[in-house]
Amino acid sequence: MTIAGMSDDELIVTAISIAFGPVAWLIWLIRASRPRRLDGRVSDLPWLTLTLALCTALIFNVLRTSASFDVRDSELYLFMYVVLGLAWLRLIEPFFAYLGLSGRDDVIERRNRAATPAFAGALIGVSCCYAGGNVGDGPGWWVVVLSAALATATLVVVWMLFTQVTSVGDTIVIDRDPSAGWRLAGLLIACGVLLGRSVAGDWTSAHELVADWVRWLPSVAAILVVAILIERAARPRADRPLAPVFTMGVLPAVLEVGVAAAVVWFGGGAPA
Repeated sequence: MTIAGMSDDELIVTAISIAFGPVAWLIWLIRASRPRRLDGRVSDLPWLTLTLALCTALIFNVLRTSASFDVRDSELYLFMYVVLGLAWLRLIEPFFAYLGLSGRDDVIERRNRAATPAFAGALIGVSCCYAGGNVGDGPGWWVVVLSAALATATLVVVWMLFTQVTSVGDTIVIDRDPSAGWRLAGLLIACGVLLGRSVAGDWTSAHELVADWVRWLPSVAAILVVAILIERAARPRADRPLAPVFTMGVLPAVLEVGVAAAVVWFGGGAPA
C-alpha cells in the first residue's frame, strides 16, 4: 500500500514521527505551561515556543532548497522530513538533562533566565545537525537518520567536553549567569552548523560519510578550544559575580556562530 508514491516504511516513519514530533511537543508545551498558570509568574515558555518554530522553519527551508529533488518537489515528503525532524528534537531533548540542563526544570519551573538561551541554542544546534543530514540526494530516510545521528552524537560529545573542562553547567544552573547561557548557546549553534555541514552532500557510502565528517572535525575542535578559553576568562569571580551579558555573552556567541558560518561558506563550499 502506498500514498502518492510513499512506501510502507515511509508511511510508518511518518506516523511515528507525528506521534513523537509535533504531538509530543504539544503535550510537552501544555504540561510546561501549568506552573505559569498556577502562580501567575511570567515564564520563558513563549521563547521556547518561538525557538521550536524557528527550528521547524530552519529544517523546512533546508529541505525546500537543498534536499533531494524528490523531497523538494513533494509536499508529502517535505511533511515527512519536517515531522521526523521534530521527533528527532523531542527524542534528543531529554538527554540535555544529563548534560546539566533541563528545559522543564531550569527554564520553566525555576525561571532561570541563564538557562533559556542555552536550551534554545541546544535545540537550534541539534536542528542544524538534522538539517545537514537532509542535504543532497540519498536512497532513503535511513540515510538522513544515520547522518543526523553522527552529527548529533558529536555535538553531544562537544557539549560534554565543554561542561567537564569549564563547569559551565554550574555557572548556568547554580550561579544563574545569563552570559554563560549565551556562550553555551553560541558554541552549540556554531558546532551544529559545522557538524550539519560535515554530513551534508550526496550519499555514496558510509565510508565517505565518515570521511567527510572527519574533515570537519578540526574546525569543530577549534571552535571548542576558543569557547573554552572565553569561558575561563568570563566565568564568575569574587569581584565579578556576573559577567556583562552583551560583551561577555551575546557578543562571543554571535562571533562563534559567525565564524562557523564563514568557514562553511568560504572554506567548505556547497555540498556535493
